[in-house]
Amino acid sequence: MGTINVIYDSRHPERYEVLLKEFETQGITDYKFWDCIIMPNVVESINASHKMIVRDAKEKGLDEVIIAEDDLMFTSPNSWKYFLSQKPSSYDLYLWGSYILPISNNMVCGFQLYFVSSKFYDKYLSIKDDAHVDTEMDTLKGDYHFCYPFPALQRKGFSANNKMVSDYNIILKEEDIYK
Repeated sequence: MGTINVIYDSRHPERYEVLLKEFETQGITDYKFWDCIIMPNVVESINASHKMIVRDAKEKGLDEVIIAEDDLMFTSPNSWKYFLSQKPSSYDLYLWGSYILPISNNMVCGFQLYFVSSKFYDKYLSIKDDAHVDTEMDTLKGDYHFCYPFPALQRKGFSANNKMVSDYNIILKEEDIYK
């Protein structure tokens, strides 16, 4: 299916082993950890880290790229298979879900796990470097598809964006989560 490219922040080493266990449970063996880009501005750091992987995929001529963040967690032992089974044949972005509900709003919020199609690389890379990389996608108006119910979520923990422990999952209903 392709390599899962994980943005890893080594300042939070506890996430590494936890994510490896998640991958083992899902049967995922093809992954690569990328050190996140650390800049004075957190938003620019996150933006640059995601763009680094998309730029690499573009330079390599890949048809698509899979990106995950190191605080990714799956909701079921079958989540990865379910996520792949729901992937559309044509898309710009295919995402785990969104923290802006309902997903019928077609608004991106959360880049825990997602695919980017090669036809969208240039548009993706065109967003401003100082913008929130996920929610800025809403200004591009691409062909976005969300997996529902959500097979993956952001693990509760320290958020560099919020500078505190955050749990975005409290806004979700039980039916929003793939089990």
